[in-house]
Amino acid sequence: MRLILCASALLAVSSVAQDSGRIPQSPFQSKQAYKEFVEQSTGQWVARWNPATGTPRAIYGTGLPIDGWRENSLEEARRHARQVLVDYHDVLGLGTSTWQESIGARMGRSWSFKFDQHFNGLPVGGGRADVRVNMKGVIAMMGSMAWPIPANFNTTPVITEELAKATAWQQVGDPTGVPQPATTRVPQLVIWGDVFASEQADFFLAWEIPISNVDADGKGPIGRYYIDASTNGVLHYRTDKHECGFSACMNSHHGINRTRTVGPRPPLATPVPTTVTLMAWTRTGDDAYSALVNTPLPGIELNVSGLGIRTTDANGQFTIDINSTVTVSSSGLAGTHFVPISGSSTPSINQSVSPGVNATIQLGSSGSSETVAAHPTAAYWMDRTNKWCRSILGNSSQLNAMDNVDCDVNINSNCNAYYTGNTINFYTSGGGCANTAFSTVIAHEWGHGLDDQYGGISNSTAEGVSEGWGDILGLYLVDSPVLGSGFQTPGVGIRNGNNTRTYPYSSGSPHGAGEVWMGFAWKLREALRASYGTPAAIAISDDIVISSIVADATNRPDAVLEVFIADDDDGNLTNGTPHYPELESAALVKNLPYPAVQLAYVSHTPLANTSVAVTPRMVTCEAAEVSSGAITSVTLHYSANGGATQVRTMHPNGNANEYQALLPGLQSGNMSYHIEAVHNGSFTVRSPASGDYTYGVDGSFQIFWSDNFDGAPQGWTSVQVSTQNDWQVGDPAGKSGTSLGIPWNDPQFAASGNNCYGNDLGNTINGQAWNGAYQPNVYNYTLSPTINCSGRTGVVLRFKRWLTVEEAIYDQATLLVNGIQVWQNAQNSNHLDTSWQSVQYALPMADNNPAVVIEFRLQSDSGLHLGGWNIDDIEVGEVIPVSLDATLEILPEQSVQGGALTLTVQTQGQSPFLWVIGDNAGPTIVPDVPPILVGGNLTSLPAWTNGSGSYSLPFTAPSVSSTIGTLWYSQVLALNMASPPEIVTSNQFLNLFTLTP
Repeated sequence: MRLILCASALLAVSSVAQDSGRIPQSPFQSKQAYKEFVEQSTGQWVARWNPATGTPRAIYGTGLPIDGWRENSLEEARRHARQVLVDYHDVLGLGTSTWQESIGARMGRSWSFKFDQHFNGLPVGGGRADVRVNMKGVIAMMGSMAWPIPANFNTTPVITEELAKATAWQQVGDPTGVPQPATTRVPQLVIWGDVFASEQADFFLAWEIPISNVDADGKGPIGRYYIDASTNGVLHYRTDKHECGFSACMNSHHGINRTRTVGPRPPLATPVPTTVTLMAWTRTGDDAYSALVNTPLPGIELNVSGLGIRTTDANGQFTIDINSTVTVSSSGLAGTHFVPISGSSTPSINQSVSPGVNATIQLGSSGSSETVAAHPTAAYWMDRTNKWCRSILGNSSQLNAMDNVDCDVNINSNCNAYYTGNTINFYTSGGGCANTAFSTVIAHEWGHGLDDQYGGISNSTAEGVSEGWGDILGLYLVDSPVLGSGFQTPGVGIRNGNNTRTYPYSSGSPHGAGEVWMGFAWKLREALRASYGTPAAIAISDDIVISSIVADATNRPDAVLEVFIADDDDGNLTNGTPHYPELESAALVKNLPYPAVQLAYVSHTPLANTSVAVTPRMVTCEAAEVSSGAITSVTLHYSANGGATQVRTMHPNGNANEYQALLPGLQSGNMSYHIEAVHNGSFTVRSPASGDYTYGVDGSFQIFWSDNFDGAPQGWTSVQVSTQNDWQVGDPAGKSGTSLGIPWNDPQFAASGNNCYGNDLGNTINGQAWNGAYQPNVYNYTLSPTINCSGRTGVVLRFKRWLTVEEAIYDQATLLVNGIQVWQNAQNSNHLDTSWQSVQYALPMADNNPAVVIEFRLQSDSGLHLGGWNIDDIEVGEVIPVSLDATLEILPEQSVQGGALTLTVQTQGQSPFLWVIGDNAGPTIVPDVPPILVGGNLTSLPAWTNGSGSYSLPFTAPSVSSTIGTLWYSQVLALNMASPPEIVTSNQFLNLFTLTP
């Protein structure tokens, strides 16, 4: 797939123009568009779906090379990112909205773009589209969380802003009347929906009403209420305060807004250079109880009388040219990267400096109290954190906004620190806790602010992404796994990068969930340290992890995906990244889904059931290396009617990366097969990943009972024997995961229609969110309604299956009919379907049985837990065998040049016949003769069958080079000697000739 930029499709600088004639995509339509994209694109693709909007929040894989990539620059990447929103409008479900770029920045080796959704001039809460452009000129990822807003959606409120404000304030009580932290937000009309819901969610026209109502002790809410603009109902409350997460934290806030002043600057005469140094006793160590160190304070703004503001350099110095004594003063510490720090024990500077006499301003002493030391400590760590982030992210507008961060120290309470509205706030010691204005706690709260600037804070209790970001900044800044060392006890932190929490862990607090994401980042740095040493590990992890904050991931799997994208060097995530082993190891330790490497791939469209008997069937596949190496062999493995497995070499068919081989024809029954491709003589990739493709040769298959789970319920019942009953009917959510290093994924859509039936489809049911995986020590099953098979013979069960289950020595997925086992997963290999499989089983126990019940059973142990059963399109039918007037076979179907072949013909009694051979399937039409399924260059051979209607002729496969890779199509025309005589035809037959076996 290539991206073509048309001049007529260029977009405005601020937004992607909407097509007012479009009808918004429904969730199912977006899935259909994605299916078409996969079918029409080359390579391999993975989609992660957002259940609330029904759109793919991330599509990634082998990448989309850009046609017309001019240069590696932000502007060039932006041009193509905007074009993606046009070219893949339906796949992303972008509907009638407009899309305005809110973030465009470098992210490792990629350019990251986020576009915010707007409709009729209103912001749409959580609505976004994303594009990642690899610097090699490849679209590495695209996705959206787009609300499907119809063109006629009413954006005129019924409820006034004042009434909505009154409703919001009713929730929190009367205003406290004390100064509030941060700048007050302005109410606005928005379109709001719960974009993080676990199932399809509604959206509303709403008033966003900011609330800030802390009291004199700093206790109270800070956040936003969303009030339905039609009914005045409360839709949602979003907190805008993000606290330290220590178990003893108090929910309190305090702070005021401050501005800085700049004095006039008079003319100078005969100046003398004079250096001023600012020193302060500061807690520069990682621990809250680290000894104070007398250190120069960089980036501090001081007022020099008559000269205005001067800023200390990296050495805590500035030089002024003066010819008379001046006064250097400051009331509190203000810096290049923060506004004046407030709080008790504010330092006051008022020092005279004489011309030519270098001066040192000293703040505090080695015995400074914690409240005195809190001011220079906060200044030191804010300056250090900001400069460190600028070294990775550049001098971005977001970091410029962080230069105005407002810091309040020594709040008269204990055991807490919090961020809200570009303010960070820290508490005095007490209650068993240290003064919280120190090292990684400062970096953590400042990190919330950086996350806020890059798209807003996503901090649900289920994901805790922003808490993870705050922790990562703290750990990475000091290169230590301990966050908040000394918060309560010297040397003991409140969180640790070496934690044991694994995905999908969540709790009642976002901090625990955030430890999974934070732990991944720390484990990555440790893996890089083991491979490359500390300096390289710090440089690499800083670049690919910290830079990924620009992507504004809203959940932990997506945050990990963005790090892989940042590390990737070619836009193709299926072939790994430069530091893939280290990234993979960190993801596995934390059980986080990640884009697994593929050295090679096999793509094949499974053969469907057929009523054509005896005719061989061609199997075609695409097999190729992903980035390097070569495919050294491709083989077809098959079993007819449960017999021994046979292996046949697949040969190139002349199209790029395509291979072909013939499967034997069957008179009736089942054929099972799979394909194996070997990369560089060692690594084998399989299609399907486990199990086999299966089709039936059934003659006439007459269905007498079916269920695709899209109509009225037919009476399936499920039973819990132990632990859990997770059988559900619905639109599958496409959940995925990794259990003890084994990756699995559930279907993203049903095999047909909207619904399928399975274990834990990953949706939310009656308020309970499901994650797609069956649980440890589960034993449950589902039973079909009773099916009447009276008078039926040759009963067959067909259905579509998507199953992931551990090997049967531990976990068993079993199909039973009337209690008799029909199938079970293999004993010694995990069963990992990666697509819908068509399966078919003969049910002799159902023949002429009036009470047939189908059972799907799942049992698990305490170890691995994967995705379980997913079933769809169940059919129970009766096979009516086909009776052929004549039968033709030329065996083996696939032969090397010069190989031995045998022609066999069977007719109904002795009969003359004509064997017709051609190089295509025809048909050839001859008057008064049935259509002949042979065409092209024709050759024929006349002969007679014997008295029993049989004929056999051994011969040698042609050795002419022009026949290499060619197909013979052949058929027999026989004269049926019954009265009256008639011309009949046999089955069509295919033969493939190859140079090598």
